Order: sequence, then structure tokens, then C-alpha cells
Amino acid sequence: MSTNDTYRLPGSLRQRRRNILSLQAAYLRSQIFAIVLAILLALAGATPIRAQASPSVEYQVKAAFLFNFAKFVEWTPDALPSDKSPITLCVFKHDPFGAALAEVIRGKTINNHEVTARRINQLPELKSCQLVFVSSVEDKHLSEVLGSLKGTSAIVVGEGAGFAEHGGGIQFFLEDNKLRFAINVDAVHRAHLTVSSKLLALAKIVHDQDHPKGS
Repeated sequence: MSTNDTYRLPGSLRQRRRNILSLQAAYLRSQIFAIVLAILLALAGATPIRAQASPSVEYQVKAAFLFNFAKFVEWTPDALPSDKSPITLCVFKHDPFGAALAEVIRGKTINNHEVTARRINQLPELKSCQLVFVSSVEDKHLSEVLGSLKGTSAIVVGEGAGFAEHGGGIQFFLEDNKLRFAINVDAVHRAHLTVSSKLLALAKIVHDQDHPKGS
């Protein structure tokens, strides 16, 4: 190599580096997201998730968003029957978060309700949850998860393609290497929940796949 030559990373490594930088930027945006929403919306026994291997930056970002989703939902008395009822964020079966979710919620409360996290392996146990995360690995179980939560006030969050249109409440997706989320307003209505208009303004609004067009 001559002194005038410039060493270039292989294309795959450059792309990987760009992806990492993009996710790190998304993590910072999620922190800003939390601060901005907190300003705009200055409104008025769970098993803790055990620490695992360090999660990727992507799931650190998603953990921060899960807490903010829970923060800007108006929970019904059925969901939180007493002042001491915790707001429980659950991960169904496969857990990609490692220690990230536990770190995000440590010491946090929402309207004086303690925020806790659980890993759930059995469908009947989901009824103790206010928010349920279903990873892409478990996406095939979405209909079973929704069936087990029928009649409850719970938000189901996922990341698989078409998750929201197939009945999930909130879906993460990447757009131009930026982490975004879609909210299925039909699913929110079925759960008898109210989502902050400010949160809706940041989301892509979708409906159930069989929702009549134009209504």
C-alpha cells in the first residue's frame, strides 16, 4: 500500500458501524422523547427480571420506550384496582432485554404506582400485566396472547412485521434506520384505554387488518 492510499473498511463493516451509530442515536432520542413528553404531559408482588447478558443498544432503546408507553396511557380502574397496584411490564417467553428493562424501571413510579417487570412463560399469567412485550421470536403466538388478554385492559407491544395490523397495540419498526412505532387505535379501544394525544402524534396510526377503509 502506498503512502497515498487510504485504508477503507469492508462494506459489511461500514454498514455495521453505521447501524450501531444509528441505534446509539436512537437511544439518545428516546431519552429526549421521555423528557419532552414529561414536560408536555406534566399531568397530573411481581417477580423481577434477572440480569442476563448485556443487551444490544436496540433493546436498551426499546426498554426506554416501553416505560414511556406505560407512562402515557390512562389506565382503567380494572387494570389498577387499588392505589397500591403495580404497573407491570411483562415480557412473554423469549427475553431480548437482558438487564435493560430492569435498569430502566428501577425506582420508577407512574402516578404513585410502582413499576415492576416480569418474564411470563404461561398464557394465563398474562392477566397480571398492564403491558406485554412479544419479541419477534414469539410473534407466532400473538393470537394466543391476544386471546388470553381478551376483556382485560392491557397493551400488547411487539416488533414483528404486521404486528399492529394483526391486533397488537403498539409495534416497533425501523424507518430510514430510525426506530419508530405504530399504534393500533382499534386495539387500544378494545382494551378500554386512552393513549395520550401527544404520544399518538409521535406514532404511525394503524387499524386492524380487516378495519373498513375510510372509517
